Amino acid sequence: MMAYDKENFRNVTIKDVAKKAEVSIATVSRILNGKGGVSPLLAERVLLATKELQYQPNDVARALKIKESRSIGLIIPDIENPFFPALVRGVQDAAKIHNYAVILCNTDGKTEEEKKYIQFLYSKRVDGIAFTESVDNKKNIALLDSLGIPVVLLDRRVEGMKASGVSTDNRLGAFMATKHLIERGKRRIAFISGSPKLSSGADRASGYQDALLSYNIQYDKKLAFIGAFTYESGYAAVENLLLSRHQFDAIFASNDIMAIGAIEGLNQYGIRVPEDVAVVGFDDIRLATWYKPLLTTIRQPVYEMGQYAIKLLVEHITGERSSPYEKIFVPELMIRQSSGGLEESK
Repeated sequence: MMAYDKENFRNVTIKDVAKKAEVSIATVSRILNGKGGVSPLLAERVLLATKELQYQPNDVARALKIKESRSIGLIIPDIENPFFPALVRGVQDAAKIHNYAVILCNTDGKTEEEKKYIQFLYSKRVDGIAFTESVDNKKNIALLDSLGIPVVLLDRRVEGMKASGVSTDNRLGAFMATKHLIERGKRRIAFISGSPKLSSGADRASGYQDALLSYNIQYDKKLAFIGAFTYESGYAAVENLLLSRHQFDAIFASNDIMAIGAIEGLNQYGIRVPEDVAVVGFDDIRLATWYKPLLTTIRQPVYEMGQYAIKLLVEHITGERSSPYEKIFVPELMIRQSSGGLEESK
C-alpha cells in the first residue's frame, strides 16, 4: 500500500516524491523500477525523498501495469485438518524459491467463502492460484475457470475444468488399505468415506469396492458411511455402526483424522484396537506416528505435492507450459499397530 500523510490526510503519491526530490515523475519511476539511465546524485535525492515521505509503491497498480504481482493464491478448505499445513508448507517453500509470495485462503468448506476468496485473489491480481476444492459448486468452478489466470488443482480433480493438477492415486491407495485388512483375515470391513462429490472421496470409495471385489467379498452398503474428513464424522460413524448392531471386524477411514475419531469411538465403547477391530486411515499425517496405537495408513507425499503444484503453476505463469498436465503420485502403505501390524515405537 501507499504511505499515508497524516498531516494532510491523504496518500503519498509518486508525484509527491517527484516534487520533494525536484525531479520529474518519469525520473522517479525509472529509479524505483531499477531501469537505470539516471545519475547517482538524482537517484540519491529520490531515494531520500521516498524515505522521508515513507512512500511505498502501490503493488496493485504496479501489477496492473507490468502484468505481474509476484504473488500466488492458495485456497484450501480446512486449515485445522493436519493434512493441509504440510501441503501449505510445501507450497510456501517452493514459492519462496521462485520469488513468489503466497496468499493463503481458508474457506472452512463454505461455498460463499470459496467464492469470496476467488474474487479477492483476482482483485489482488495474483499471478496464479493453487486450488483445493472444498465444496461441489459448479458456479465457483466456472468463476475460477473464467478468470484467465493459471490454476493448478491440488489433491482433487474438478470435472470439466481444463487445468493442471497434482494428486495421489486415491483409488489405488484405498485398494491397498482394504487389501491389507483382507490379507490380515478381515471380511467385515466398514468404510468411512469423504464426500462422494469430491474426487478424492469418490476415488477412495471406488478403491475400497475394487479390493472387496478382487477377493470375492460382497459389498455391504450397511457398512459404508459418508463422513466429512473430520474427527467428529469418524466418531459418529462408529456410533452408528454400533447402534445398528451390524457386525464388523475392521474399519477403513478415508483420512487419518476420521480414523482417529473412529478409534476414539471404539475406545469409548470398550472395543480394543486392533485386538477386536483393526483400523486403517489415509494420508499419513504426523499424528499417525504419535497417536496410540500407531496408525496404519496410506501415505501421501503431501509436502512434495505442494512443491510440485508450484512448479507447475510457475511453468504456466511464465509460459513454459501451455497445456494442462496431471501429476499423480504413487501412495505407500505404512503398516503400524492399529491394524495389528508391525509393533513400532516412537
